[in-house]
Amino acid sequence: MKKTKVSLDFIRMPVALKILFCRSVLLDLTGNSSYQMPDVSLEDAKTAVDNLEIAALAAVGGSNLATAQMHEKEKIVNDLFHNLAAYVERLANGDEAKIISSGFHCTQQPSPYIKLPLAINYGLISGTIILVAKAIDNAGSYEWYYAIGELPATDAGWVSAGKSTSANFEIAGLTVGAKYYFTMSAVTTKGTTDFCEPVSKIII
Repeated sequence: MKKTKVSLDFIRMPVALKILFCRSVLLDLTGNSSYQMPDVSLEDAKTAVDNLEIAALAAVGGSNLATAQMHEKEKIVNDLFHNLAAYVERLANGDEAKIISSGFHCTQQPSPYIKLPLAINYGLISGTIILVAKAIDNAGSYEWYYAIGELPATDAGWVSAGKSTSANFEIAGLTVGAKYYFTMSAVTTKGTTDFCEPVSKIII
């Protein structure tokens, strides 16, 4: 049986949910006797979350610049909490209760994440594609992501396209002639699966 680890599911959370989650982690870590000397200053982490919240509010109905600035602040939060997660994992050493006390989620053990196949079809309207995945048991919803031009080096580089309750999803308004990469994950009763193998498509 594999050792329980800290889940990095917060990286893929929508910004609003990520802010709430990170604030919860900071609350649980503050004064926690199991984690007295974190690798990352909790005050610095709180400041980063505050800055992300300000940037997210500015990006609502805002310009491309405001959105880009929000993503920059989000990356800072992702990096800081990734380091905090690594610290918690090191001290917890597989102790599930100890991980939960930190506010972070545990990976699901022993079930491995499922790689899901993904197909892409062109829609009836130019700039539209239809993503089709293989439905899996116990999936309550599916989350769809894309990237333009280059395959992201990390999960944080993917842009959320939306969610659905079925294993297919239509995305419209894509740039004709551009190369897109697409991926998805499923939310099941056992947790969120890993991203499926990315698939690329030139939009027509």
